Amino acid sequence: MRFILLTAGVMLVVFLGLLIDAQSRTPVSRPAERSEPESICASGRIEGATPEIELRPRLAGRIVDLLVQEGQTVRKGEVLLRLDDQQYRHEVALARAELKLAESQLERRVNGARSQERAEAVAMYQAKLAELERAELSWRRVSELRQSRAVSQQEADDQRTLVASLRGEVAAAKARMELLQAPARADEVEMDKARIEAAKVKVQVAEVELGRAELRAPRDGQILKLHVEAGELTGPDSTKPAVVMTDTSRLHVRAFVEELDAPRVKLGMTATIHADGLPGKEFKGRVIRLSPRMSHKEDFSDQPTERHDVKTREVWLELLAQGTEEKLGYQMAGSAGLVVGLPVDVIVDPDSVLSDSPKPPESEGSGHEATPASQLQPLAQPAPLPASETIRPPPAYPAQSVHDRDRSGRHVRMRASGPRVCSCSRVWDGFLTG
Repeated sequence: MRFILLTAGVMLVVFLGLLIDAQSRTPVSRPAERSEPESICASGRIEGATPEIELRPRLAGRIVDLLVQEGQTVRKGEVLLRLDDQQYRHEVALARAELKLAESQLERRVNGARSQERAEAVAMYQAKLAELERAELSWRRVSELRQSRAVSQQEADDQRTLVASLRGEVAAAKARMELLQAPARADEVEMDKARIEAAKVKVQVAEVELGRAELRAPRDGQILKLHVEAGELTGPDSTKPAVVMTDTSRLHVRAFVEELDAPRVKLGMTATIHADGLPGKEFKGRVIRLSPRMSHKEDFSDQPTERHDVKTREVWLELLAQGTEEKLGYQMAGSAGLVVGLPVDVIVDPDSVLSDSPKPPESEGSGHEATPASQLQPLAQPAPLPASETIRPPPAYPAQSVHDRDRSGRHVRMRASGPRVCSCSRVWDGFLTG
């Protein structure tokens, strides 16, 4: 009897355990896929046709002339500032003097000795010949007298050595005369020419150093900022650039699309651009260039709770005239209040692509051609889950307002399946309620 009761108790416990486990399980269900948002939001800023160019002199020195002002338009090669160049001017003068000296030496070698020197050498040679002839005549007479012992041996030896000495002097005078009359040697001429070339290079180096005392505009553009004044010291290692400029002939928008929306941006997409500093104004743009890589976030709102570990993709847009697909000129953009560095909010429409959208630039040096879309293989679909497995549904998000923000201070767009963070940190709430 006790065995039967014990068996019944064990079976009851097992049954209750299975019942509790079955009630705790939820039926197999898949979460509804979240539809993509209608727009891509990003923050950005106005830039010129080129990024801001920071200019520093290539030499360290004191500024003697500051020839431009902020906002001034300059042409390529125009002098922006000039350093104290007195030392470099002296070096140029010294190098030119050395060049002139080398050229004079070559000219003297080619022309040879002066005519007076040649005439002197000829006269000296003839005089030595005359002395030698007189000494030889005396030597013959002394030799005849010596045979009859009419002169001493000492006198005979003196006359003989005098003849030998005069013969050497005649040979030296003749060699000097021939040297002055001979043309310049080819190797000596080449040496002088090499000295001239070296002197010319020294002049060029000195002139280059002198030219570096002037800071010139690398291209046409507009002066955005000056960090120096006349009389200050500056150089290539200065903390701040002396001059900041950019090409403002055309204005572009540089937007930073966060990683959730970065893969969806395509060339040719149109966008709406707003600026907090220009309320009520709206500008149109078109995506013309995409960065090939993701990078750390560069555009910040300086809010205490903002996240700094977000990856972004840089996107460049050209401004378009209202109601057309023509580029917005600099004069029109300037009159509308757009200036370089102005923070803007960009809303890209992924469903709108202009017909004349630019083609992506071909990669240089990659050696690989892009695979046509028709040849791409579709990704394998994940295998369905077995019926025995269960998936816990995602937690339901509490109801929030469309004006709520997440921890980073960015606007949150509410959807049926939960919040969707928009990449733009300054986008107007009115454009997130659609």
